[in-house]
Amino acid sequence: MGAPQDWAPYSSVSEAARVYLRDPDLALDQLRSVVDPAAIRSFVMSRGFTEEPWGEALWQEVMVTDGQRLIMWRADDDVSGDVDGGEPRRVLLASVRSILLSTITDQVLSTEYDVLSDGTRRLAEVTLRLYTQLIVRSRQKSATETDVYCESFRFVKSVDNGGLAQMQRLLQFGRVLSRAL
Repeated sequence: MGAPQDWAPYSSVSEAARVYLRDPDLALDQLRSVVDPAAIRSFVMSRGFTEEPWGEALWQEVMVTDGQRLIMWRADDDVSGDVDGGEPRRVLLASVRSILLSTITDQVLSTEYDVLSDGTRRLAEVTLRLYTQLIVRSRQKSATETDVYCESFRFVKSVDNGGLAQMQRLLQFGRVLSRAL
């Protein structure tokens, strides 16, 4: 696959995945296993690279909502552990996670604008933060106090990370989630 095209102009997850993801068939098969594509009300996608000791690794994400759940597909390039004394091998770790929207306790949809010299504003960044009641860990501070840490998610699109169309799609996604909460 060459350089990915922008997914934002596409209204269907299937079309968007085919131009943007390296592994669209895997993503679509795994998403279809938990949600009917016709039920998807909104979606966003992200991808990026990280530098690992063994080379460059790609991560890919698709987030969809059917109005009742936040469904996240993620795939990461990785290496397996040393098995039977052999060389580690490259693997693709893929997962689908479904979170009931009723577990989301707070949503923050933030926009940042550049103010131009003539006083007009230009959208520069969109951030969607979702806070849930799903406890991921706790730490006892004293006999009577415990810090509880809940699952949260942050999605960001900017001029340099996706461009205007993807920022607008993240705004749309956040608004669809907000109406469903």
